Amino acid sequence: MKVLLAGGGTGGHINPALAIAGIIKSNIPDAEFLFAGTPNHMEATLIPQAGYNLAKIKVEGFQRRISLENIGRNAKAVWYLMNSGSRAKQIIQEFQPDIAIGTGGYVAGPVIRMAAKMKIPTAIHEQNAYPGVTNKLLAKEVNHVMLTVKEALEYFEKDIQYTVTGLPVRAELFKKTKEQARAELGFDDAFTILSFGGSLGAGAINDTMAEVLKWHTSKGL
Repeated sequence: MKVLLAGGGTGGHINPALAIAGIIKSNIPDAEFLFAGTPNHMEATLIPQAGYNLAKIKVEGFQRRISLENIGRNAKAVWYLMNSGSRAKQIIQEFQPDIAIGTGGYVAGPVIRMAAKMKIPTAIHEQNAYPGVTNKLLAKEVNHVMLTVKEALEYFEKDIQYTVTGLPVRAELFKKTKEQARAELGFDDAFTILSFGGSLGAGAINDTMAEVLKWHTSKGL
């Protein structure tokens, strides 16, 4: 079985794709995988680090704020978009996947759309309660939509085939004990708070946690 996975731009799209690959591999050990992603975003590093091959395709998102710089960036995005279909077709023809799965991000658009056009079984996974633009567009063309939470359903067309799967999580995250994780990170047994969210950074979370730290300090914690 050959599986083509497309998604990128942020960890929120890449890590679920890696988790899906791991789940399939645990059930079908001889499955082959190919990831499609951009050459200049996080997937270009994370996918090879995880031991998978990455087929590169140049795709950029459109900038909504009007400025001279963004006009130039949007012109480049249009150029990439015009060429992305032929590159996606090349990737699919060379790999010959049995199924193509998109996990969001601009790069998933041309790859999954072309796979659907070539009559290859397709699916997408939406990680958020409010779907991204790419997945909302692809939902009309794929065979199946996987959702982390059912609340996302209201933003899709009513006649889509869907399953609420939850969020795919990489199995290796559960292989270490709490003690092993603390030792690896250099933590002692002190009270610890984990703040996470937004692989590219999240200013609102950072600002909130700065206030939380002040409160804990004032309480002697």
